Amino acid sequence: MATKRQSAADIRSERGLISLKRASALVDVDRKTILNWIEAGLLQGYKLNGSMWRVNAHEVLALVHPVITNDADGVA
Repeated sequence: MATKRQSAADIRSERGLISLKRASALVDVDRKTILNWIEAGLLQGYKLNGSMWRVNAHEVLALVHPVITNDADGVA
């Protein structure tokens, strides 16, 4: 049985690894916020080739929680 060799992009997508730019767009924060979360230990970061960061998309989304508002102005 022949097996298909997986590309690096296929492996990244299986693991859910995305760039900091994509992660910041996913949760509508600045790229620096993602780096701050990594530095604070809230998010696991993976450094590729010494300079390119990747994070797990599911872990990024897990850091975001809905806020229940009490009044019509949307303030909690």
